[in-house]
Amino acid sequence: MDKKIIKNCIRCKHCGDVIESETTHDFKFCSCGKVAIDGGHSYLKRSDNPNDWEELSETVENS
Repeated sequence: MDKKIIKNCIRCKHCGDVIESETTHDFKFCSCGKVAIDGGHSYLKRSDNPNDWEELSETVENS
């Protein structure tokens, strides 16, 4: 089953910023520039090393 994205969000482990992509192609960097996020509620896209960010997104199973 696919998952529906409720919240597309990560926390940078370097600067502590929490960044959220709210719409498709809403590409955002944290303030230190180490990580970025994209996709809004359409897809989950992350940049750089997965060890640099903490996943905070929320998803639910599609019915």
